[in-house]
Amino acid sequence: MAIGWQILCYSDYNLFQMTVSRVFHVLFVDSYDSFTYNVVRLIEQQKVDGYDEIKVVIIHNDKFGDVSELLKYVVLFDCIVVGPGPGNPINGAKDVGIIDSLFCDELREVPIFGICLGFQSMCYSHSALVNELQTIKHGQVYDIHLKQDFSDDLFMGHPATFKSTRYHSLHVSKINDKVIPLASTTDENGEILMSAKIEGRPWYGVQYHPESCCSEFGDLLIRNFIKIANKSNINKKRQQTKTKFMKENEELYLSYITALDKSIDRSPISNINCNGNNTEHQESDCDESSGLKLQEFSVPKDPKITLKLSDLIEDAKFIMASSTINANRGEWSIIAFPNENSTVFTHYDQLHKTTVHKWRDPSLTTNVLNKALHNDIKNSSIEVIKEDKSHFWNTIGDFMKPKIDNIHSDIPFIGGLVGILGYEMGYFVYNKINPQERLIPDAKLVFIENSIVIDHRTGSLYAISLNNKFPKNILAIIEDISNSKDDSICDIRWNKELPKDVKFDITIPKKSDYADAFAKCQQYMHKGDSYEMCLTTQTKIVPSKRIDPWRIFQTLVQRNPAPFSSYFKFDDIIDDNQDNVLCLLSTSPERFIKWDNETCELRPIKGTVKKGSDMTLDKATEILKTPKEFGENMMILDLIRNDLYELLHDVRVEEFMSVEEYETVYQLVSVVKGYGITKPSPSGAIYSGLDVFKHSLPAGSMTGAPKKITVEMLQNEIEQDLNPHVNGGVRGVYSGVTGYWSVNNNGDWSVNIRCMYSYNNGNSWQIGAGGAITVLSSLEGELDEMYIKLHSALQVFD
Repeated sequence: MAIGWQILCYSDYNLFQMTVSRVFHVLFVDSYDSFTYNVVRLIEQQKVDGYDEIKVVIIHNDKFGDVSELLKYVVLFDCIVVGPGPGNPINGAKDVGIIDSLFCDELREVPIFGICLGFQSMCYSHSALVNELQTIKHGQVYDIHLKQDFSDDLFMGHPATFKSTRYHSLHVSKINDKVIPLASTTDENGEILMSAKIEGRPWYGVQYHPESCCSEFGDLLIRNFIKIANKSNINKKRQQTKTKFMKENEELYLSYITALDKSIDRSPISNINCNGNNTEHQESDCDESSGLKLQEFSVPKDPKITLKLSDLIEDAKFIMASSTINANRGEWSIIAFPNENSTVFTHYDQLHKTTVHKWRDPSLTTNVLNKALHNDIKNSSIEVIKEDKSHFWNTIGDFMKPKIDNIHSDIPFIGGLVGILGYEMGYFVYNKINPQERLIPDAKLVFIENSIVIDHRTGSLYAISLNNKFPKNILAIIEDISNSKDDSICDIRWNKELPKDVKFDITIPKKSDYADAFAKCQQYMHKGDSYEMCLTTQTKIVPSKRIDPWRIFQTLVQRNPAPFSSYFKFDDIIDDNQDNVLCLLSTSPERFIKWDNETCELRPIKGTVKKGSDMTLDKATEILKTPKEFGENMMILDLIRNDLYELLHDVRVEEFMSVEEYETVYQLVSVVKGYGITKPSPSGAIYSGLDVFKHSLPAGSMTGAPKKITVEMLQNEIEQDLNPHVNGGVRGVYSGVTGYWSVNNNGDWSVNIRCMYSYNNGNSWQIGAGGAITVLSSLEGELDEMYIKLHSALQVFD
């Protein structure tokens, strides 16, 4: 487990007995919120006099059916923190689980701190009212004012007024004498209670979110509460009781902590980090022991060189190209060449099965594949693994583990897995299409031995082979390009228009259906179920006759250049029937995650302004910093910090809401970076970039917050009615990710937006587009934004 105190890491019980009394234990009750780990890390970073460290054990609010089941564990903990989350306390346990019965006489001496939902539940348990705000506040920063008629230790060291972030649809009102107000704020709703404590009990809470990146004094608030809890435990002799219990019941304590800690699975996929091994290979261009060979060439710094090479090379290829060069994105391009040695992994969530076979194996046909998948008929050309999507990660982790090596780590990709993971490969969403009606892959990854990697900043091209067998025909093309003195060598004479004799039948969701979906989102957010919902539409395009995907990509990449342009055509089975070929053509502006052996980086995009003759960067910046756009980005920023903090302890906001310029739009972008991937967690677990990748899906910028309940509502109750004409409302490739995991343990994945995809080799196409709905959104504004994004890809069919 990544969080909580895994006493199993102490092999020596004597060491355990000496150290246990010097650890301050916190039980954290999580309501499946997307800010939980931001709070947890804030708690762990504090110091308590007399203790060496703070350890947090997290349980979900549905771990126990009633508080009576929790009582035997309470002696282990110095305090309880009830985190934020969706739901309304007035709806009882069905909304808030065990929190409904937490503020009871049996726990009257246990220090408890509630945040947002926890705060509302605490006040509601003491006869306060919990009502919906008339004007809801999600992702907005407000002044918090301390009450002046008395002071309280919770706000020791705070100024009379400070700023904090609000995420709440509900608020506490009509409190009685038992609920003592400590702080408030004022807005269109009037005076709103922001903090309170319960008379005669060590119970405190705040309505605002101290863990948010824009909240002031969050660490001081938590530190003050821990001091209050420690003082209360000493006075009421809970500290002595805890120490005595642990010394007299070591094995029981061990079993209790382990049971609670393991209730949330954060076990690593496998120990796949390089940890600095084999660095002697770093400067070698040819490693005879491994078979790796790297050849370097000089080419023009123009990013069109990638497209030129791709056009000249007729071999099967996957392209991850930059068609624009920008700092920290779009600096490299990759052309990957699958061959007969390439292992292909395909996961079907509908069947809970993974297939493994070689690229274009002569003995493997669609008929053989279907028999192996549906009838469990064994065949030597294909392996079928019965596993759900969570175990798919172990399958690819076990495959890559012996191949990972710290060699040429300065080059982003030297060979490894490349491909696509669909939206339904993430947590909390599922591919619900009946496989008898239509079977579609949710993940498609291919192991690559030979690749071209281009550094556009320096004009360096690397021809790389993991088996020292780089194709000679491709090498000859590279040499011709490198030796050419022709200034026009990068010119690509592609047509920016598709053939005029082809007509397109285009189905876009009805505006009335979008309006209904928008209204549902607003209802859920007003109830307090979500702060932000990324509502997406899907458009279907059927050409009067098929156009080759490569021809469409040529048009798309010229009309909407982007730092993460991708061309993937998975014709991995030799067959006359090519109708089941998955294709992706993407000009995505958004990186999802990038990692190496030590760090990982996410670059969420939220906030879009269309470019035009009257739109300047300054004007776009002014628009993108309005409360709606600011709140949109900050909610996702806090969500992504949470996703990283789930496994890592050092997470930093490196760039805060910068405005970036693209071909057709301006976008609001933040950069969040995690450090120390290889450092052991408190449990001793060592994670990798792949673990962070897995735990962060689906991409926060494409879901909303809190992630679990939001994606469930979108999939089960909203988008299936909005998009029945495409995959029965399943997003599929759209909102998923595309990229690579290199054998030097570098990874880079972009979000599948501004793209089109096909499951039938281009006989029909789908384009997704959407945007984040907040309480500040207007139907007209969201429709306009959706059409702007849709047009970036749909324009090729004009």
